[in-house]
Amino acid sequence: MKLTAADWHFLRAPLLTLLATLLLGAALVFFTYQQFNQSRDALKQQQNALQEARNRLQKSGDEKDRILRYRAAFLALQQHGLVGEEQRINWVEALRAASQQLKMFGVNYQIEAQQAYQSPAVADTGPYRLRQSVMKINMGLLHEEDLPRFMKALADLQAGFFIIRECDMQRQGPARNETAGVRPHLSADCSLAWLTMSEGKGEERP
Repeated sequence: MKLTAADWHFLRAPLLTLLATLLLGAALVFFTYQQFNQSRDALKQQQNALQEARNRLQKSGDEKDRILRYRAAFLALQQHGLVGEEQRINWVEALRAASQQLKMFGVNYQIEAQQAYQSPAVADTGPYRLRQSVMKINMGLLHEEDLPRFMKALADLQAGFFIIRECDMQRQGPARNETAGVRPHLSADCSLAWLTMSEGKGEERP
């Protein structure tokens, strides 16, 4: 069937209307698809934000539990001088107190500059840094047993946390002399490391 010019003139309006309808439908489909993608992305972002908030809340709760769990132990270490700044005056007073308690011959000491304490046995201490202050002591002993007794008395005073690096004992002479009275049999030279922990790197103190 062949359409005439009159037929095309008659069909032009319906065809234009159909074309406009198709274009409008395609535009609506495209707009709806775009809106769907945007809504999906927004929903995904909200879900991610919600999950992140849950993770932060969980982490905060875990940190709070750890703080409460270890608070008593932390305060005990702080009270005993391990956590915080070095307490040299307390160490010296403890030396003298232990010597007087055991009625020994006194103690001579020398404290070196504080420095980092490094040992493969020390695990990760987190934000805290473990340091040592080496103290060299010299004292006279009447008997060999006086040395472990002195170290125990020093530890019992809880003036700080220390480890014995080395000790050397040498014989001095007789324990009694008519003119000098009681004298030490032995001379002990020991090296102690007083340990402290504090936050950050800080500066080493002389």
